[in-house]
Amino acid sequence: MSPALDVNEWQLACAGWKTYSQEILALQQNIDQQVWQRVLNTLAECKGKIAVTGVGTSGIAARKVAHMLACVEQPAIYLNPTDAAHGDLGFLRSDDVIIMISRGGNSDELTRLLPTLASKGVTLISVTENLDSAIALASKLVLKTHIQREIDPLDMLATTSIVLVLAIFDAICGCIMLRNGFDKQTLLAVHPGGNVGKTLRENEV
Repeated sequence: MSPALDVNEWQLACAGWKTYSQEILALQQNIDQQVWQRVLNTLAECKGKIAVTGVGTSGIAARKVAHMLACVEQPAIYLNPTDAAHGDLGFLRSDDVIIMISRGGNSDELTRLLPTLASKGVTLISVTENLDSAIALASKLVLKTHIQREIDPLDMLATTSIVLVLAIFDAICGCIMLRNGFDKQTLLAVHPGGNVGKTLRENEV
C-alpha cells in the first residue's frame, strides 16, 4: 500500500521547482552579457586545455561542466583540487584555462592553488556569488549568477545555485556547437555509447 501523500511536503517540492524556474529565467537579466560572451569566447577559442574544479557540490557540478565541454570537443577535464595541490597542477600551461566554481569563493582547497596558477599564467575564470572572494579577485573573468535563494528549508545547501551554474554552461556548450558546425556525425564520433549513440546510428540508416 502506498503511503499517504503529505500535502505540505508536496507543496514544498512544487515551491522548490517554481524557484528553479524563476531563477533560471532571471539569468537573462542577472548575468552580465558581456562577461558571459567573453567566457564563451575564451572557452571556444582555447588553444590549450580546459580544467574545471570545485569542492563539494561545486565539485560535482565541475565534473558535469567538464563532461559537457568534452562532449562538444573542447579539451576539458575535471581537476580534483586536492590532487591538484599534490602535483596535478603540473599539467597546466600558460595557454590553458581553469574554471573555478565556488559560491563563497574562499575555499582553502581552491585558494591554495592560486599562486601556482598565477605563476604559470593560466587563465582563471571563477563562478561565484562573492565578487570580493579570493578566487574572484584572482580571476580574469568572473561569472556571478545573482542567486536569490536556495530551495532547501535552511536556504543554505547548494541547490538552486548549482542548477544555475549548470544552466549557464549548458548554454555555452550549445553556442559552441552552433559556432563550430557541430552535427550529428560529430556527436556520434565522440558519443558512440548509450541511447544517444544508438539513436544516432539508427538515424544514419
